[in-house]
Formats: sequence, structure tokens, C-alpha cells
Amino acid sequence: MKKFIAKALPLAAICLFAASGLCFGQSKAGGLTCVGLYSETSDGQVSYRSGAGAWIVIKVGDSVPATAQVKVNVDRDWVEFIAAGKPNAVYEITGPASGETVMKVADILKSKARAVAFPKGSTSSPDPKYKDKLVVTQYLGRQIYKNANGDSKDIKYGDVFDNKGKVRIIATNNTISLMNASGGVTTVVGPLNFTVEQVLTNKSLYKYLNVQ
Repeated sequence: MKKFIAKALPLAAICLFAASGLCFGQSKAGGLTCVGLYSETSDGQVSYRSGAGAWIVIKVGDSVPATAQVKVNVDRDWVEFIAAGKPNAVYEITGPASGETVMKVADILKSKARAVAFPKGSTSSPDPKYKDKLVVTQYLGRQIYKNANGDSKDIKYGDVFDNKGKVRIIATNNTISLMNASGGVTTVVGPLNFTVEQVLTNKSLYKYLNVQ
């Protein structure tokens, strides 16, 4: 199963497309995998630790052991997880108005998950339910989606975008991965404003690079 990812360059980035199936990092048995992360300030920190060990800053794609605790210490910060082998249920933890949010992985898995869905198509047989749509499979940083009516929202794991929508990646080297009806995944690197249609039609998103 192949997956092509856009990588940041010193002054810009490139965007590549691939037809691939749904592919997420697998956490250890009973643990979690980070599929979305936003930290609002330099003081923000989403981290985990096992036992009395040191707190380890979480990155997108990281596996968090089943024995760990997760901490979010700034209001408006959030992290999203899936359990191993279960990409259709996502658990979100947000920072409190004051103090810290600390939860055991076992308790996170007992909490109510948000149900999401992804295309089940292939290159030869796209999923008709997702015609002219993209679905978020992973993201880093705060990102904004604006629909055709002009309504905006923070982007989260499993969000579905239609072809008239627009996406804004706010910060440098933040990323978003988007799946199309054929199961192809595109990862875009910010900062960048782009339309969903540009991704669906494989248009170059980076004006100053001669890249296809």
C-alpha cells in the first residue's frame, strides 16, 4: 500500500497524489494513535507518560501505550486519537479553562467516541458516496474549512469536504491529509489557502514551484 506525502522545502513545498487505501499508524495493543493535534501557544503541550516517567510530547502519528496517561495543559489545545485498527471511532481531549486535563488511556477508551467514515473505493471503482468529496485522515495544527455557504469551522479528523469548499492551513509546516473517493491520500503542507476542487483535480497548489 503506497502513500505519497507532500514535504516541506526551505521556501515552499510540493504536493503529490497517490491512489492508496486507508492507512493509519497502528498503536500497540490497547493503546492509541494520534491522528490530529493542535497547540495554540508555545506554552501549550499535549503529552503522555507511562507510570512515573517523564512526560513525552505527542506528535501526529505517535502511538501512546495502553498504560499511559495523556495531558493537555492549555485551553483551546486539543488532541484526537483512534484505537489500533479502529479508524472509524475518534476520541478527542481538549484543554481546560484552567489547570490541566489528565486522563488514563484506559479511561479515554471507555469514553464516548465520535463516529466517522471513510471512502471504501479504489482507483477502478470509486466510492459513489464520496464523489467530489475529500475526507480528513490526519492533521497537524489549527486549520479552517469554509463551505460554499461561507460557514467556517476548525478542521477535525473525519471531516468531509465538498468540492466547493476552501481550506486554510494557518502555520508553517502544518499539514493535512485528505482521502478521495478512490482511496487516494494527499498530504498538503502549509501555510496555504486552497480549494477542495484543486486537490480533486490534481492541480498544483504551490505557485512558485514547477512541480506536477
